[in-house]
Amino acid sequence: MLNSIKGGIKIRLNFVKVNPTENMTIFITDPLPRHLYKQIAKNVMKYGNLCAEQVGFIEKPSLENGEGCMKLHMMGDEFCANATRALAALLVYRQYPAIKQLEGKYIVPLEVSGSQDIIKCEVEITEEINRFISTASIPLHKGLYDFSIEFKGKLLEGTLVEFPGILHLVIKDQEIDDKEEFFREVKNKLYHLEWEALGVMFYDEAASYMEPLVYVKATDSLFWERGCGSGTAAIGVALSHQKQGSIDMMVNQPGGSLQITINFFENKVTNILLKGSVEIVAEGVVYT
Repeated sequence: MLNSIKGGIKIRLNFVKVNPTENMTIFITDPLPRHLYKQIAKNVMKYGNLCAEQVGFIEKPSLENGEGCMKLHMMGDEFCANATRALAALLVYRQYPAIKQLEGKYIVPLEVSGSQDIIKCEVEITEEINRFISTASIPLHKGLYDFSIEFKGKLLEGTLVEFPGILHLVIKDQEIDDKEEFFREVKNKLYHLEWEALGVMFYDEAASYMEPLVYVKATDSLFWERGCGSGTAAIGVALSHQKQGSIDMMVNQPGGSLQITINFFENKVTNILLKGSVEIVAEGVVYT
């Protein structure tokens, strides 16, 4: 794993680059001590390296006889729905032996950082050998709160949706002219709360279109993501509570569309499903 290069020491790692709705993700497949995760993630995300929005590290399941067939640990200990869907697709692509097939779909149970529950995914193959349709059952949100903030003399209101490991603000974007400055104001207001990652989902309901801006505290990284799975789920949860009913809709975003299905029963959300395409983009070795 360690190689001397021009007098310095670099780590040589095996990686896979995946594309879940252009939320470009790097998986590091070699076992590593967790204290290295944050620095490695910062390095490989750079434009001059593998250029991605996030990094996940693939580990063995915590329990040898547990239900999960693999564990995904994200760079900032956060939960990521898109990366979860993508790892499920990768395991099908690699024909991982522990995966079961049911009615033409592959069932992939995973342990994922930020969630205490096993995440169950269903993966469908396509005519393209590196492209899959992957659906994840998302952990239910921990909280839903009204949120207001004064920005440039206007009082703006939105909805905070708290998932394990990540907090999202869903807000209409029509009155926000400087979105990154707005994000900084929101982050400052919410910084005292316990979260590993914070997203602002700028949402245009008429077009069912969102622009996700996501910050991960541990790596101090802020990205205009091309797609955000948990942010899509946050929009679904917010709308289901607003309409007091179930939701089944496509949410468009810069990198494509994700389907969100929310089951709503007796004044609460009972199930969240996120579905979309995943492509295996590249496999190889990275130096960092």
